[in-house]
Amino acid sequence: MSEQNKKLEVIRKRCRTAEKVIGTLQVVAVIGIVGALIGLISCFVFKDTINEAMVQQVAEGAVKVENFKIEGLINFSINYEKFYTSGDYATPLGINCAFATIITSACFYLLTAFKKIFRNLMKEDNPFSDSIMNGLKTCFIIITVILVLFVGLGPGVVGGLLCWCIYSILEYGKALQVEIDETL
Repeated sequence: MSEQNKKLEVIRKRCRTAEKVIGTLQVVAVIGIVGALIGLISCFVFKDTINEAMVQQVAEGAVKVENFKIEGLINFSINYEKFYTSGDYATPLGINCAFATIITSACFYLLTAFKKIFRNLMKEDNPFSDSIMNGLKTCFIIITVILVLFVGLGPGVVGGLLCWCIYSILEYGKALQVEIDETL
């Protein structure tokens, strides 16, 4: 077995391991999506029950509104204070469950895209194929968008720059691979 084939076999083994880990994370993401959807639906179906219970708990001092306030990653200028002062606790919870559904769905899609890349890496003899490079570019763009939307502009820019640097290095590797293949 040539040195190049040995290296490709090592890559394939690592990809199989990564595929199994991603499969497990996909299950966790699906559980998160289902849980967030159940929470979202519950907040609107049982809105009155939740609000009555929370108003009573706040009145008794068992729950402080300051501790109940949801400091989510995305606020989009939602005036949560208006909801709390009117005794509506279920709506902000429902909104955050909706955001959680979106976040976990985006993570599931990203995991699925990475899993596809690892499968392609296992099948191909060249880790720099167009399908793999295009898949990585898509994943890196999704990662950057998720970071900007859910973490902030600063981390999004830094994450985007890191992804761009990694992609540039891999693009250079692809160019070298093409050059070597043409020489042979």
